[in-house]
Amino acid sequence: MAQPHSYLPDDTTAARTVARPVERPLIARHRVVHISTVHPPFDQRIFYRECASLASAGYETHLLVPLPVTELERKAVHLHSVGVPAEQRLELALKRRWQRIRRAATLARQLRADLYHLHDPELIPLGLWLKATTGARVVFDCHENNTAYIRQKHHVNPLLRKGLELGIATLERLAARTFDAIITADRGVADLYLRQFRARRVVTVHNFPQLDLFLQQPPPSEDAPFDLVYHGTIPRYHLEVTFAVAEALRRRGRCVRWLFFGRCPEIGWAREELVRRGMQDDFVIDPDPVPHDQVAPRVRQARIGFIPLPDLPKFQHNIPTKLFEFMALGMPVVLSDLPPSRPFVGDGRCAIMVPPDDSEAYVNAILRLLDDPALRQAMGAEGRRRVINEYNWQREAQYLLALYAELL
Repeated sequence: MAQPHSYLPDDTTAARTVARPVERPLIARHRVVHISTVHPPFDQRIFYRECASLASAGYETHLLVPLPVTELERKAVHLHSVGVPAEQRLELALKRRWQRIRRAATLARQLRADLYHLHDPELIPLGLWLKATTGARVVFDCHENNTAYIRQKHHVNPLLRKGLELGIATLERLAARTFDAIITADRGVADLYLRQFRARRVVTVHNFPQLDLFLQQPPPSEDAPFDLVYHGTIPRYHLEVTFAVAEALRRRGRCVRWLFFGRCPEIGWAREELVRRGMQDDFVIDPDPVPHDQVAPRVRQARIGFIPLPDLPKFQHNIPTKLFEFMALGMPVVLSDLPPSRPFVGDGRCAIMVPPDDSEAYVNAILRLLDDPALRQAMGAEGRRRVINEYNWQREAQYLLALYAELL
């Protein structure tokens, strides 16, 4: 059986090997329970990638998430509601979150799983309790660098922020030394767990795209209605960089069309800012949810993928998932030159990396691609080839399944 794509404390430079397809369990079906009290019920990584793959491999897969109780089952994944999503008001949000954790603990114990798979750092105490009282396997899936994410929340009181950072780091250290495995979405976060938290076992399972959703879409056409596209959560700092780039393009006499879609916490500010800058006709910013299977056709309405990550601590460890989705669609990409992305596109053959927050560098890269259709086509084809051959979920799922087979 294939070995998981893992990093052990005594072998942090182990080369990655291609895993063979993992066989379905030959004994009675194992019951596995994924738990999140924060993520949406149909999260791309949790539901559509991990849980769907486990169910397809023969595991009895349960998912505990905030959702209406009318949602019952999809893709053979059994859904259980831990309560309603978070409220906007802080006091209600904290109360609801605590209620959801308590409900998750009750359901988790009732389900008597062979393995519990946790997705939120605040669930680590629940995992410690489950491991001590049930004898089941427990893994923690760390989606991002949580301490760095807290560190960049400058709107939070500095003392509170420092306390939260210390608390999360303490929980993650306990998880690293107690749980059966830590799963990360990036090698940078895996290194953090090995070096800082002295983890017993770390397995990296990247958020690469599902081939069946993206390869059925042809590359964008020359008459695509938009020039550049960004999708996913749209924070203010991404918009500030983009607006500066758009203004720099205008100063060079170029007016391009931008498509942004995904959750946008400051959509009101964004629309007012576009009017103030006189660029409201250049941008479409759509904050409405897009169904999982409609993301790819929406993205290919543009010719170039755009990822303006700032040089913040969080982005020193996390790879932008959308990079590989752009590549899967045969689109060239303009993105920030940050360490996590360099091993994948740093050679410049399918993406142009530029210094973060350098508007003129972004402009030069964008104009180079817009003015050279042959270059766009060549870079897009190279990115698509890399996704087909290596950077895809079908390949990554084997490392998740291999870990489960080994633990169970």
